[in-house]
Amino acid sequence: MRYISMVFFALLAACSGTMTGQVRGTGEQVQFNYEQGLDHDIYTARIGSENFTGKAIMDGSGSTYATAWGNDFANVFGSTTTNRFIAVLLGDQGNSLNCQMRYADSSGFTNAGGVGVCKHSDGRIIDIVW
Repeated sequence: MRYISMVFFALLAACSGTMTGQVRGTGEQVQFNYEQGLDHDIYTARIGSENFTGKAIMDGSGSTYATAWGNDFANVFGSTTTNRFIAVLLGDQGNSLNCQMRYADSSGFTNAGGVGVCKHSDGRIIDIVW
């Protein structure tokens, strides 16, 4: 069982892919790349001559812990997940992208696809699908 878990997490960490973005109003195409991580994803993009890199984290996830008393003593651990992710990408020329993503899979598997929107620090809006 331990071996299966290690293989699963190794495969998850190795997932990567692309997302297609389009600037509203101009139709300029922007390709985003992602690398799936265990607790966050890494996004990269290039707009014009500027390279952007940042992190996407789950928005609204949480963990719970409870101790139950009764006939038996038990510790109960749990977690909740959501398909909502937020990301901030910093550009190498001083700009930034602030993104809100909806993953198709509520467990956070990026390669299942999704939709999103990013706002460039200059006001441009980029719609994203993958």
